[in-house]
Amino acid sequence: MSTPGSPPARGVWQLALAQALAVLVAATAAVLYARWLQPAQLAGWLLALGVARAGVVLLDGGLKTALVRRDGLPDSASLRRLQRQATALALSAAVLVCLVAAVLATSGRIDSGQAWLLAVCPAAYFCCQPPLPLALARLERAGCFGTVGRAEGSALLLEFALPALLLAAGLAPAAACGLPVVLARLLRTGWIVAAARALPAPAAAGPAAGMPLWRDGASVQAVAGLSMLRDQMHLWLLAPWFGAAWAGLYSLAGTACALASQAAVQTAARVALPGLRMLADAARWQAMLRQTRLLAIACLPPLLLLPAWLAWADAQLWAGTWAQALPLLPWMLLRMVAGMALTTLGVGLLLAPDHWTAARTHAAWTALEIMLAVLALALWGPIGLAMAGALGGWVGLLLCLRAATPAATPWWPRLPPLLAALLLRPSLALAALLAAWVQQQPQALGAATLALPLCWLAEPAVRRALRARWPGLAAAAGMEPLP
Repeated sequence: MSTPGSPPARGVWQLALAQALAVLVAATAAVLYARWLQPAQLAGWLLALGVARAGVVLLDGGLKTALVRRDGLPDSASLRRLQRQATALALSAAVLVCLVAAVLATSGRIDSGQAWLLAVCPAAYFCCQPPLPLALARLERAGCFGTVGRAEGSALLLEFALPALLLAAGLAPAAACGLPVVLARLLRTGWIVAAARALPAPAAAGPAAGMPLWRDGASVQAVAGLSMLRDQMHLWLLAPWFGAAWAGLYSLAGTACALASQAAVQTAARVALPGLRMLADAARWQAMLRQTRLLAIACLPPLLLLPAWLAWADAQLWAGTWAQALPLLPWMLLRMVAGMALTTLGVGLLLAPDHWTAARTHAAWTALEIMLAVLALALWGPIGLAMAGALGGWVGLLLCLRAATPAATPWWPRLPPLLAALLLRPSLALAALLAAWVQQQPQALGAATLALPLCWLAEPAVRRALRARWPGLAAAAGMEPLP
């Protein structure tokens, strides 16, 4: 997924596998550990991990993205000063979370095991964070995504698989869940920092860093915060209005969509920025169209079969408990289609000359979507949030397309080729036929699932990639005659 004029992106598939592993391992672990741990123990572990990950997002300060999109990395003195500032923030956050855990334990609100997890997991995340923005920025600017994927995938497996072994060995649940987090964070940070140090030194240093870089990172954090606000509306808007059960239904449907698309979307967002930053507007637009096509090819066929898979799982595994989530999926899928284009448009928006353009655009999008959601919930009840989300996704697409287009260039002529890249796909047409078949004959779900690879093989780009990578296999499959 590298772009012309950028360093070749190496190991993109390994990064994609790491992203897929993140989704699968987290979902599998939640199911398995729910059977092995008491509810309070599982809740304490997941709460500690949630606090740790949220804290890391805040501590990052958007610095990694800000460093990637700069023309050059700052000079060594600026980087050392930045490192000291980030370390001071991380240590302060670690001390604060340990104090909070101690106060909660002393007051009797949580037991000692939960306090241990609430202190150790976030502290491990926070203390291992300071070296990572610069190290990850250097690796991503150099296109070394394979190293990042291997480090993150290995750390994830250690974090979620080792607790099972320690529990089987008889270790206390709090220690069995907390120690792997410490080891996983140390492994990930050490691996990534060592790989970054092995890279050649930059040929020339960019402008000095200081408060301008923190302000630049703050614009990235604002975008992330606004995106989280939109994505979590089922928690802060729907749940108080219609109850926590509906929030759970939305969470299940959202998790199902993530399983089908998150690996490709997260990988594309991460790989696109280092390549697109080096291109002029015309070449950047063509690269964004190409990446939108690749995302549509990768994600839309399985998303069209997702309602049938979830209906089967609900009937066979959950005895109809989650049946009310099924009507939400068509609306969520409409939003996901827009999300394929928004992934690359969002990256292009981060490269606007005024780095706060992205934050302003996301703020307008968020405000409009909240208004749509309130109106739809008042008119149609809980399903109205999904309907508003579907419309809001396409509103966001138009806003981001307009903002990502240079002022001297009309934005509306870019809409038809963007829609064509999304929707005029042989894979999408074939997947729609499979979904219609399953809709008429639910017993054909297995056959339709086995036929899903044919959707990807219907794409000329996929066939060309197979011919280039495995010429013998392609010839055996009839895609190219043997010489």
